[in-house]
Amino acid sequence: MSRLLKSAAAGLILSSMAFAQNAADESAKKNDAPKMLSVGDKAPAINDIDWIKGKGIDAFAPGDSYVVECWATWCGPCIKAFPHLSKLQKQYKDQIKIMGIAIWERGDDIKPKIVDFVKDQGDKMDYTVGMEMNDSIAKNWMAPAGQNGIPCAYLVDKTGRIAWIGHPGSIDPVLEKYVAGEWNTDAYAAEFKKQQVMEQEMQAMMPLLMEATNTGNLDKALPAIDKMIAKHPEMMEIKMMKFQLMLSNDQWAPKAYAVGEQILKANWDDYQVLNGISWEVLTGQMVKDRNLEFAMKAITRANELTKGEEPSVLDTMARAYFDMKKTKKAIEIQEKAVALAEDGPMKDDLKMTLERYVNADPAD
Repeated sequence: MSRLLKSAAAGLILSSMAFAQNAADESAKKNDAPKMLSVGDKAPAINDIDWIKGKGIDAFAPGDSYVVECWATWCGPCIKAFPHLSKLQKQYKDQIKIMGIAIWERGDDIKPKIVDFVKDQGDKMDYTVGMEMNDSIAKNWMAPAGQNGIPCAYLVDKTGRIAWIGHPGSIDPVLEKYVAGEWNTDAYAAEFKKQQVMEQEMQAMMPLLMEATNTGNLDKALPAIDKMIAKHPEMMEIKMMKFQLMLSNDQWAPKAYAVGEQILKANWDDYQVLNGISWEVLTGQMVKDRNLEFAMKAITRANELTKGEEPSVLDTMARAYFDMKKTKKAIEIQEKAVALAEDGPMKDDLKMTLERYVNADPAD
């Protein structure tokens, strides 16, 4: 099953640090120091695009709304997001035009590769698709906005302003409010600019974090993170980063759950965060101490909030029961997840997981 919402809710995961840094390096090689671009600003030009699928545009038309989503053929999370974007395009076909733009592609003759890739995706990419020319999106959109990782989406409103920037897995509630006329761009702009400042500080701290993950010595990294938490107490992502960094270390992992409890308390009514943190504890590749009771506590609350009707939450809960050796209960819950899921890749994945549970074969 696509873990799109789980990974998005979990925030800054350790496994993405190297990826984000690589993306930043790619951007830095191609771009000079850019002017800052933020929510509320006029969207940069969209004319230097080679359109591959669907009807492209040369400029944003007044009165029309768009989602500009950045991806690459080598980006696994981007590929997982394709069906979700296709679903959104179908849902908002008369209100919002979704455009996926390939950026940061590697190699010399990249167009044939991208064309073949998009063709192979078929209906998974059921929206307009193009590729940047002359690094137009990387240079004019991503770098100025301080966006160092993909997938990354931009909502452009009817006046040509950027109304939102973020992971496409988090865009659903934004589009719902936007279409209903309830989205406040100015209010979100203030919040987003705070986020940009924090991300700049985190990028500056990245070498220290990478050193900690490579050496296993957290003595320098943890105090630095604590300073950021004191400066930005409202930013859950920083505590999540500390939690995951501690979980990746044999010495600190058992102590990490004190931080985890703080995250649960602060997000007790946010099922996506609870689902994400539970899934990270259960399946994170770098986790040294899997506290199954903690994971179950988080996912039980998430299930209460979603009234037992969210397939991704049920999938996580089934995994928790399975890891607790309560296979019968895991099968029961996974069957419900399958029944509630819509037809498509997600449901297929849920069925495969159910089969593993039935055969008592530990899931990956």
